Amino acid sequence: MAGMTGLCWAALVGLLLLTQTTQGMAMSKTDVNEAEAPEFEFTEHCAGRYQLELPADMKLIDSGYNDELIMTSVYPPEEQVHDTAYRGEQRVEEWRARVEAERQKEIVETGYVHESLEGSLKTLVYYADRRKLPYLSEDPNAAHKFETFFLKDFPEVEQAIAIQGQGSLGVVQRTETDYKAIFRERLAGIQERAGHVEYHPWPHKKAGVCLDREFVVVNTLTPEREGYSMKFYNGKRSRFVLMGGTFHSESALKEELSRNSGLMAFLASSSMKVAGRKGRLFVSDGKYSETEREFRWVATDTKVDSFRHAHLEIEGAIEMKDYPEMAPMSGTDVIVGLLKGVQERPYGMLDAKR
Repeated sequence: MAGMTGLCWAALVGLLLLTQTTQGMAMSKTDVNEAEAPEFEFTEHCAGRYQLELPADMKLIDSGYNDELIMTSVYPPEEQVHDTAYRGEQRVEEWRARVEAERQKEIVETGYVHESLEGSLKTLVYYADRRKLPYLSEDPNAAHKFETFFLKDFPEVEQAIAIQGQGSLGVVQRTETDYKAIFRERLAGIQERAGHVEYHPWPHKKAGVCLDREFVVVNTLTPEREGYSMKFYNGKRSRFVLMGGTFHSESALKEELSRNSGLMAFLASSSMKVAGRKGRLFVSDGKYSETEREFRWVATDTKVDSFRHAHLEIEGAIEMKDYPEMAPMSGTDVIVGLLKGVQERPYGMLDAKR
């Protein structure tokens, strides 16, 4: 997207004018306008339940989502080791080969117990009898284990995304004699949730969680819990990471908040709202560069069992040498401008009733 748009433009231009004024430049507000300000290139991104604008050279390098039923992730097309977003005519075959490679790594006897390759949601399930492991042979809690893999295929654009069933729901205790019926019931629920992963070119107004600008977990009803993380990197020294997730217990939330509160003992912080959320911003000098600023913003209004007030953290670094066109500003100014550009997506919380 050439140029800057929306609140991110307003924030950074405003900070630019403020910086120039405080530097003692002899000019009035009418001496500088947007046409005279440096031209920035920003790109709009969809990240979780939010949208943001980042410098155009910042690319998504890792995006992950999980809830009580499924987990999935997106990596760049050139990523080979962890690729989960498949493209081209061989996408289904490539996915099947990856699942088979995972099965071959098992150290116990395995076998496919469910294969469904018709329709848009492909399903592969293999069974691994962990009870046969020597150190579990006498363990009354040793479990049957099913590994569930899905591929949501979008043939109209020759793209597909891999999804994995959460392992905890694939475990059936050895005391359960009718374990096959139990898993069939569970599998139906996991398949339904996996079907909620959809392809929608950006911009869109779909409820749920964006993995990137194309893949989104469209939740008509919120899951029991969710977590997600999106990492952006410019290939140099600047990065931006957004993380969100729900907490089920007050003790776990307090532990997370206390971990972040430890920063207060070492770093100055300031109150700052991001996307309507209350929080604290910590900024420090970079470890290896005088022109680098590292930051972390942490929500302080998180509520237990809430999606609308789920825990939210944003961290990263800005190396001003990466962006010489922003030279009139400080690294802290740029960080504040980027954070002000983070907004709740239209309809991003539509399914969040609590």
